[in-house]
Amino acid sequence: MLCMLSRWMISRAEDTGKEPPRIVVRHVRRCGVCGDYARAAASLSLRLKGERSAWLAAVPEFPSGLERDREEPEMAPLAAETARPRSRRPWLALRPLPVAASLIVLVAAGLVLFRVIPRETAPSAEDGVAARAAIKTLTSAPEGLRGAIGEAESSLDKERRILESSVVSAVDYLQARLNIKIERKEPPKTL
Repeated sequence: MLCMLSRWMISRAEDTGKEPPRIVVRHVRRCGVCGDYARAAASLSLRLKGERSAWLAAVPEFPSGLERDREEPEMAPLAAETARPRSRRPWLALRPLPVAASLIVLVAAGLVLFRVIPRETAPSAEDGVAARAAIKTLTSAPEGLRGAIGEAESSLDKERRILESSVVSAVDYLQARLNIKIERKEPPKTL
């Protein structure tokens, strides 16, 4: 485990350019395998740094097609020294024709929506009276609604009794199997 952590710290030290911790340096001196790994990691970074210039020389030049790449080389340094930082143009100035076309399309779509789609008519006075009457009939709680509420209450009582009997039968089963005595309270008296 210590070898694995040491190798990780050696690799991390090579990547960041910092010195590894003292415990890793001490382990590298004692462990031959980790010492070989540290030497290989150090030689690898030196070898890659040495080969970088040869590798970059073999990379072909690709034209990017930008105007500043086409500038003459003797004017490029002069332009770089005297140039001010370029401010970004607003997005409307980049492509005025597509922006104008999209605005025209949006305006036309809005006009079509407001002109073509029919609007709903406002409710009449008779509709308002009918709505108030319907609300009054719902709030007066007719007998059918009271009966439905009574049935809901009775089904809840029935459900409670079923659950109580299930608990009692479970207690009886456990008492018979486990050979223990469980005392029961008297059931509450109903009014």
